[in-house]
Amino acid sequence: MHLVSLISSDENNGGFEKIEVVKKYFYRIFSILSKEVREELHKLNLSKDELKEIKKELAFLPEEKQLEFLKELTRNNE
Repeated sequence: MHLVSLISSDENNGGFEKIEVVKKYFYRIFSILSKEVREELHKLNLSKDELKEIKKELAFLPEEKQLEFLKELTRNNE
C-alpha cells in the first residue's frame, strides 16, 4: 500500500494522521542533545534518574537554552 493511497483513502475516517503507525511517529521526540550538552551533563554529579529527568526537559529546548540551563545548574551544583 502506498502512502498516497493512505492519504487519499476514506477508510481512515479522517486522514492518515489517524493511522496508528503515523500517530506513534508524531509522538516521538526527535530532538537530540548536542555533544557539548551531553559532555556538560556528564560533568555533573547526578543520579541516573536525575540525569534522565534533565535530559527530558532539555529535549524540548533549543540548544542555546539548553546551554544556559546547564550553566545555571552547574553554578547551583558547586
